[in-house]
Amino acid sequence: MDPFSEFRLKDVTLPNRLIMAPVKTGYGAATGEVNYRHIAFYRRRAEGGVAAIIVEPLFIDTVGREHPKQLGISTYKQVEGLMRLTTAIHEGGALAIAHINHAGRAANPKVSGSQPEAPSEVACPRTGAVPVSMTKERIEEVVQEYVGAASRAIEAGFDIIEIQFGLGYLISQFFSAHTNLRNDEYGGSLDNRMRFGRNVLSGVKETVGLQVPIIARISASLTGDGSDFQDAVNIAQMLEDEGVTALHVASGSVCDSPPWYFQHMRLPAGGNLKWAAGIKNKVSVPVIVAGRMGDPIEIRRALNEGIVDAVVLGRPLIADPDLPKKMRGKQDEDIIQCGACLQGCLVKVKSGGGLSCIINPEAGRESELIQRSDHPGVVVVVGGGPAGMQAALTAQRRGHHVTLFDEDGLGGQFRLAVIPPGKEMMNKPLQAMIREVHRSGITLHLAGTATVSDIMKEKPDHVILATGATPARLQIDGLEEVLDCEDVLMEKGNIGKRVIIIGGGMIGLETAEFLAVRGHDITIVEMLDEVASDMEPITKGLTMKSLASLNVRIVTGRKVKRFDGHSAFITENGREILLGEFDTVVMAVGTTPKNTLERQILDEGVDVHLVGDAKKPSNILNAVVEGFEVACRI
Repeated sequence: MDPFSEFRLKDVTLPNRLIMAPVKTGYGAATGEVNYRHIAFYRRRAEGGVAAIIVEPLFIDTVGREHPKQLGISTYKQVEGLMRLTTAIHEGGALAIAHINHAGRAANPKVSGSQPEAPSEVACPRTGAVPVSMTKERIEEVVQEYVGAASRAIEAGFDIIEIQFGLGYLISQFFSAHTNLRNDEYGGSLDNRMRFGRNVLSGVKETVGLQVPIIARISASLTGDGSDFQDAVNIAQMLEDEGVTALHVASGSVCDSPPWYFQHMRLPAGGNLKWAAGIKNKVSVPVIVAGRMGDPIEIRRALNEGIVDAVVLGRPLIADPDLPKKMRGKQDEDIIQCGACLQGCLVKVKSGGGLSCIINPEAGRESELIQRSDHPGVVVVVGGGPAGMQAALTAQRRGHHVTLFDEDGLGGQFRLAVIPPGKEMMNKPLQAMIREVHRSGITLHLAGTATVSDIMKEKPDHVILATGATPARLQIDGLEEVLDCEDVLMEKGNIGKRVIIIGGGMIGLETAEFLAVRGHDITIVEMLDEVASDMEPITKGLTMKSLASLNVRIVTGRKVKRFDGHSAFITENGREILLGEFDTVVMAVGTTPKNTLERQILDEGVDVHLVGDAKKPSNILNAVVEGFEVACRI
């Protein structure tokens, strides 16, 4: 079927088969009410051509709330804001879907002020919280809370209701024999474990009426390995029998398998689509799929071949809200694809900053429209890494004439980020950004180091220096030959069999894995007691698991004291001991800003701005945001 053919769910017709997933934004406040950031964010996605938007999870009870900035639908005080939100979505051209949920044992007790509740007292491994077992009276009360939330959703103007039956949340916790240890009518047999979910669905159906579509979101595999796929089939068939309108297939559990829940870039692609196809073969209701489905080729294949009935996109629409419009216009090359890195859409939400994106600095700032400059001039950008490219693109959009210099082509440190194992998906946003610069009309000089004379020939009004950073090196007695991580990843040096990496941060671990899969024997030495404190926790866990399988040796809480030829010595309990014999030494101890032009350009009387690593070594997300913000100010 054509991705842009109509998709009918009961009396509701979607104009195409692309739907936005319920992605957490973290833009809210303690009241759980809608604010201007929500409205601008969702309106922008609606304007991009998506058929419908499943709004981020709406908590039905504060006890089941996941984080302090989550939107709610637990009281009528929240309805007015939700009504403004659905109006904005409708005005943008999309339908609005309310995703209602209770997190159960995955709830955050610091937010609710009370102990999480669940079918049984089984802790959530991700948070460590142990829930209280729900009484029968409380179960019946929560059923009514789902019903009340659905009623308020219709009053707020939502067109469709989606109920979370999967991903390790409350209803899923009742379904699973792992988390449901009850011996009453809500536990034991599969039929009993399904009772709570059936009652929720029945109550919502009775309240919203027969013509309002109800979508059930389920996990094809809570474990992520497919070993429990038959459970998902059984649940899907029960939901069909109980009258659900469509099934929304994802995978993973927020507590037990976070990499699958967040669809991490290191995981093999295509699992959710395969499982969704298997479920579709067992039911007659429409099946829609989510999970790393942002490639337009894969979207078309899934729909043209009838593998599923619709595709749900979350992070791809954060990276590029116009993905549907571009697909419809056969402009696939213009789509900015997501790299599934989680830096902006997970890390920033957890830290309290709200949803953002390494490739789209406007995500979460949609109300701050880029304005054309009142005084357009000449802007010179030196450095073609992520900060420089974004600064150039934003300045050009604002009406400035932009020239960009780089001695080694576009990409900068972003090119290194895509090389380590498991990070191949990061190449998609990198190449999208490079293509965007080439299409933009920016004047490019990419074959030589820019001098002050070169810069001044452009008669600039503003100069943005995005010249990056240089690897730092420790002075260690006896150490004569050393490589940097960049040398290794770009394969610029000769590397022996036995390698010692000094520094156990993110780049050190990634370099270690890069070498280990190529057959090198690796030892990492980190002076702190823990490695990779600068890594996102899920990424760190997957990387550490890989390093363990590759027999990488990690020594923490130690410094390399000296070298004697190929021998490396460390200090331990005040004594010097031999760590081992090594053929190659790699230094991974950070970087220092590279900036030799600022003072000279200032002396020429030109406005100068530092961005990215040239200002302070950081990550790609911060580099892109800095480039964007500086270009918006000039």
